[in-house]
Amino acid sequence: MSTGMAAAKETKLVVKSADTSANMVVIYSTFAPETIEINTGEEVTWFNFKKPKTPMVLVSEDGLWEETTLYYGKAFSYTFEEPGTYVFTLKDNPEIKGTVMVYASELQEKDLETPSKIATAETTRATAEASSASNSGKNNKENVQNEEKMLIYSTMFSPETIEIEKGDTITWINLKRPKGPSVLVSNNGLWEDATLYYGKTFSYTFEEAGTYTFSLEAMPETKSTVIVRKK
Repeated sequence: MSTGMAAAKETKLVVKSADTSANMVVIYSTFAPETIEINTGEEVTWFNFKKPKTPMVLVSEDGLWEETTLYYGKAFSYTFEEPGTYVFTLKDNPEIKGTVMVYASELQEKDLETPSKIATAETTRATAEASSASNSGKNNKENVQNEEKMLIYSTMFSPETIEIEKGDTITWINLKRPKGPSVLVSNNGLWEDATLYYGKTFSYTFEEAGTYTFSLEAMPETKSTVIVRKK
């Protein structure tokens, strides 16, 4: 039984922009999304949200960076300086692969006669903490391990169902392609309809146990569920 309206008065929520690049890849049991397209000079950030919580080793099959260990809730960022197709995988699950397709910018297209140089590991940046896009609406300094993430794609949520404990925060990130705003709706009336532009986030802290559903205004048939357990 949902206790939605009672929770609404006690929770704190915030709409904020992501400090990291809007190009994000989330590690569950697979990569989400499996393929991402960017322009040269853009950054991709990988987040580890694999359940059960465990560290993962992110590997560049093209040797762009040294093998990088990501603990749960942590992030790793890499800036792609050269056009090309790059493959990444998980050390313990090499059959799970993802791809970054990097396209040349207009300025670089004029200089294609110059041989490309492989981007070196010097351009890598492993973040010690998850970005502020991962921070809690209840407490912006709260450890990211107390927070779950949910991504909005063009026709779906990922994951579709998520289980948390009372007091935990969920952050929705709009990665809809083609880039466009999405209106996030709480079917339990926990918040007023929230418009998320591409790369923006919305956070909500669930203070009451219950089962809550939400959807996208333009696609009400696309629903997802948050199950909040008592501690």
